Amino acid sequence: MIDAMDAHAAMSKQALESEAVRKGIKDILLNLGGLYEALKAAAA
Repeated sequence: MIDAMDAHAAMSKQALESEAVRKGIKDILLNLGGLYEALKAAAA
């Protein structure tokens, strides 16, 4: 399990260090997932 956790952490780090991946995650959360609208509604 520890080896799997280390491998997962390494892959996550590589993905998040990629500008293309970060842009994709941001696009999904803000545009497709409606995160901004949900947070705005929750704050109101």
